[in-house]
Amino acid sequence: MSQEYTLIRDIVSGHNERMHNIKKYYPFFKLSEVSFGQYKDGRYEMLDMGYILMAVLRFFIEENNFREKLVSYKEYADFMHEVLVRDFAVSLEKEEEKELVSYIFDKIKNDGKPFSYTYFDPEDKKKKTIRTKVIENKIKDDNVMYSISADAVAFYLDTKEMKEESNITVAQLLLSKMISTRNFKGGIEVIKRINNEVGKLIHQKNEILNVISYDVFTGIRMYEEFMDHTVKWFDEEQKLFKKNKELVNKALKSCESDMGYYAVMEEIYHLESELNKVIHKHSELLSACIALQEKTDEIIVRSKLGRIRSSLDFRKMLSELIKADDADKLQYYIQPLLKLAVKKTFSLTLLDNMLTYKPDDSEDAQKVQENEYDEDFRYPDEIEEERIFDNCSVLLELLFEMLMEQESFDLISYNAYLTEKLGSKCLLSADYYSFIVHLCQKNSYDIEETLKKPDTFLEDIICRNFENHQSRFEKYKGLKFEIQYMGNMTEQNHKNDNIIRIGKYEISNLICRKIT
Repeated sequence: MSQEYTLIRDIVSGHNERMHNIKKYYPFFKLSEVSFGQYKDGRYEMLDMGYILMAVLRFFIEENNFREKLVSYKEYADFMHEVLVRDFAVSLEKEEEKELVSYIFDKIKNDGKPFSYTYFDPEDKKKKTIRTKVIENKIKDDNVMYSISADAVAFYLDTKEMKEESNITVAQLLLSKMISTRNFKGGIEVIKRINNEVGKLIHQKNEILNVISYDVFTGIRMYEEFMDHTVKWFDEEQKLFKKNKELVNKALKSCESDMGYYAVMEEIYHLESELNKVIHKHSELLSACIALQEKTDEIIVRSKLGRIRSSLDFRKMLSELIKADDADKLQYYIQPLLKLAVKKTFSLTLLDNMLTYKPDDSEDAQKVQENEYDEDFRYPDEIEEERIFDNCSVLLELLFEMLMEQESFDLISYNAYLTEKLGSKCLLSADYYSFIVHLCQKNSYDIEETLKKPDTFLEDIICRNFENHQSRFEKYKGLKFEIQYMGNMTEQNHKNDNIIRIGKYEISNLICRKIT
């Protein structure tokens, strides 16, 4: 019965966690399927997207984490030029290379959308979607700058340890990324990784002391390798510990004013506690390394003194014994060769301690806490997508209402209708202009055909509304309409109706006409 319970727990309870653990690998396998055989008639079929992705990830880690700077598109393009020439021997014209580099970048960014996949959660009995990104962007000084995501850093570190850097240093760079993106649960896992690395170094130190006690030459080689790969990074690691400590303190202060932080206060406190423990353990490692250095120097000096006489001249020794005419002195030469047993003593005080020792009959059980995921957590891009979808759905439904009531109308009438329903501020929203741009991507719309095969972003929103709000949108299923654009404008027309001014912005007029 217990075996059956364990089996069910592993299958059902652990499935959600496993699906989250594999999300960092998903973009690589998705991008590795990208073939250049269909691009430009297969002229770049020799290119390998898997290799290019790994090269780009290493480039972003170097710039974002080690140099602590964001990457501009020009810096990425210069790096890709070197990759194409050096690794694939591809020499292109400037414009042709520019187009290829842009195509690769759009694929890695997934055209600005997160990589997502759907899985079934057996505990909640419903399908869920997991999203992750490789490249993130932000506006800095009116320029778009790029950085690598925390999931991408974790994926790259899992594929191969970076031997030229301290593993603790690299893990702390990932920890900084986790704290900055408010992924505190992931930060706790990274701290555990750092703790394991520190423990491994302490074990190596003890092993070196053990080896050097009986094999000085092998022990010295191990000691030198250990010091080269450990001690020289201590200053950098201490700086990063201080930086991450400041990030955690900043997150704790934000709990008082930011409700988003307040909801994860317990996770932040847990993160701070684990970070304090690993900092203390790292300080102990530093002290242990100093003690190792002193102990090693002492053993080396003692070994040198013991090796001053490297050999024994038995003929000279025999000659000296004959001259002394004393056979008893032979014992000083023979006893070391017989490997006599070393006398050992046992302190009587230890016997008293053993007799008076009272073991604790009760043992404290260790509480095992299973990792839990906050199902309500949403990424910033998910929030933005929901806002865009909701706003476009409202604008779309009002457009359909006007088409059901009127045979045709222009953009001025539509704007007036929106102002009446939603208020004048709706025309100043960026989502309004985005909706108009997506609407103008096609000259005509047939709702029934759209539901069968959506081609554009707006048609995808139409399909999702018919699926999610069937009762509200069912009456628009047979709707057909066309978009007629006002032609090239003369200066006189420019002053009339072909240009619509909304605040300081201008937009061209158009006509929506229902097809019967």
